[in-house]
Amino acid sequence: MQYQNDVQPITDRHLRGRLRAVGILLGLMAALVVLSGCGNLRDQPKLAKPFDASPTFGRAARNILPEAVAVNSQRGDEHLYYGTVNGDYATTYPFPVTLEVLQRGKTQYEVFCTPCHGYSGYGDGIVSLEGFPRPASFHTDDLRTAPPGRIIQAMVVGKNAMYSYATRVQPEDRWAIAAYIQALQFSQYAEVDALPVALQEQLAALAAEAKEASRDNVSQ
Repeated sequence: MQYQNDVQPITDRHLRGRLRAVGILLGLMAALVVLSGCGNLRDQPKLAKPFDASPTFGRAARNILPEAVAVNSQRGDEHLYYGTVNGDYATTYPFPVTLEVLQRGKTQYEVFCTPCHGYSGYGDGIVSLEGFPRPASFHTDDLRTAPPGRIIQAMVVGKNAMYSYATRVQPEDRWAIAAYIQALQFSQYAEVDALPVALQEQLAALAAEAKEASRDNVSQ
């Protein structure tokens, strides 16, 4: 005679159900422990105001460490950080403009400025081709005669549709960009007599070659 075993095997479904029940129970127990401490946190003594007397530290607010630096306290150099001197646009640079500075300015200009102002500064960047309002050209009479501090101010506070680059471009790099922009302006309107003698000779040679090539084309 065969007897049927009354004990049923534990299936995966039964095991998952038991584990779920254990998890719920543990979660409820943890919640009870946390909630039981809320009353203590609510009723514990505390100092409501920063300058209340404290038996531990003397007052509620801790003393400021001598090494602490206040926000913007290092930006007292109006000339360097804001491009102004006594509230007016700076007409000088806060450091010497060297070839290295111009090269740095070119790099930063191509990173931050070319999308709008274009590589030559005529305001023909890619954004104008995509329907965005055309930015100002650096080669207008107004901007060609503008002091460098005016360019710095535009980068610091923004101008028209241009947002501020104060958090994107470091102060020294702003001045490097301004120097490069003025170099671009000079390149488009420079008088030949103002160029170094070596460059004048190179230009004269190029002009002679172009004239000779033109003469040859006409004779043919």
